[in-house]
Amino acid sequence: MKRTSKRMIAVLLAVMVILGSYASLGAFAAEDDALNAVAAEVTEDNAADAVEVPEAVGDPEPEPEPEPEPDPDPEVGKPTGLGKTSRACNNITLVWFAANNATGYEIYRCSADYDNGAYRKVGDVAGTTFNDVKLVAGCPYWYRVVPYTVKDGVRYYGTEAQYKTATQPQKLSSLTRARCSDVNEIKWNRVYKCSGYKVLRSSVESGNKEVLVATINGNSTTRYIDKNVRGGYTYTYNVVPIRVLYNNAVFHASGTRIALMAGLCAPNFNISSSLYRVSLNWKYNRYATRYDVYYSTDPNAKAYTPAGSTTSNSFTTGKLSGGKKLYFRVYPIYKGNGKTVTGTAHTKLVTVTGNIYGRNPGSTYIEINIAQQRMWFYKNGKLVVDTPVVTGTRYSMDTPKGFYYIYQRARNTVLTGPGYASPVDYWMAFCGGCGIHDASWRSSFGGNIYTYNGSHGCVNTPYSAVRTIYNNTGYDTPVIVY
Repeated sequence: MKRTSKRMIAVLLAVMVILGSYASLGAFAAEDDALNAVAAEVTEDNAADAVEVPEAVGDPEPEPEPEPEPDPDPEVGKPTGLGKTSRACNNITLVWFAANNATGYEIYRCSADYDNGAYRKVGDVAGTTFNDVKLVAGCPYWYRVVPYTVKDGVRYYGTEAQYKTATQPQKLSSLTRARCSDVNEIKWNRVYKCSGYKVLRSSVESGNKEVLVATINGNSTTRYIDKNVRGGYTYTYNVVPIRVLYNNAVFHASGTRIALMAGLCAPNFNISSSLYRVSLNWKYNRYATRYDVYYSTDPNAKAYTPAGSTTSNSFTTGKLSGGKKLYFRVYPIYKGNGKTVTGTAHTKLVTVTGNIYGRNPGSTYIEINIAQQRMWFYKNGKLVVDTPVVTGTRYSMDTPKGFYYIYQRARNTVLTGPGYASPVDYWMAFCGGCGIHDASWRSSFGGNIYTYNGSHGCVNTPYSAVRTIYNNTGYDTPVIVY
């Protein structure tokens, strides 16, 4: 049986005693042999109980401490809910929900029409919104929103979010009336990057609610004819350019509206020039409450210059520059029920001239317009008198039209004729018994008085006006009546 460890300890002590008792090498050698024999016995008999004896060589070295494991890279989530809030033709505003651990977002954009699939960085924001400006109207844009966080000066990125959208098309730059007769026709300029147009209409027939009446596919047709109209009714049209993208997603521009009254059609007017004025006349339109007259040196001008308005079916301008070529338009206007509606107009050209009845009166003359019931007096090219008058009763005692001269002048005289004797302070005869004089028996002048209570052919004039003319004219002063 195996011996106990006490025996092994005793043997070791004995060896130490023997080592201390011998001084010679021979003794050491004999001792070694004895020790070897004893050690072999210990090894053989007590191998199970053997204890390793450490070398007695100073203090043991400490175990090295384990190196610390590096911190892991920060993890960043993905933005969600990416979309747009703007509805504009030149900018897009993106919004999204924050990604986990993100401190910022890089924004990349690709124009599907221009960039050939290449993205470029257009923004870097800390928040969850981005406004992209100076974009092309009606253009598709693709976006990537990449979240990131920063650690030790290094950016760590999360998963990007992608979004496809587009700017709205540009609204119409022009929407005009082409016809207002038994049909209504509108036209407009083509809109860049447009796939087509939607036409909506409202009227009393629809309860003034807009109803889609036409969808025009393509960008070549830029007019709409509405045959379902009634004369005297007002229809408001709203034309909306659209672009169709991304599996028939429709992007709408802002609409442009215009009102038309069926039957408020363009007057076919006559036009002429004399005495440096332009005169126009036309037939009445049954729906018009007035007429607006415009002119321009350019027939295609976007805006014509207003010449004036009238409720009559004729109009004469003020004095214009001689020799100038001008284009005129006469628009019928309806105003009622809280609305003002403009009709269509023809365009006609006239050259301004100072001649009339084949002659030129020079710079000092008297001018009488029967249709307007108005008289002007020019002295040395300067307007001195502009006054309403009453001419001869229409159709029975009309004031004669023509080119005349003052051939008789008188103060404080009595005008006589069949059944009348009228004292006047100023008298200037120009044609037979017709002349220009004051008319103290009248309280008003101008308008349509001459159609039912006109003179016997003379030109009845307010007192102050006739006095000024008398004091600034003489014999042979031209008088032109038209």
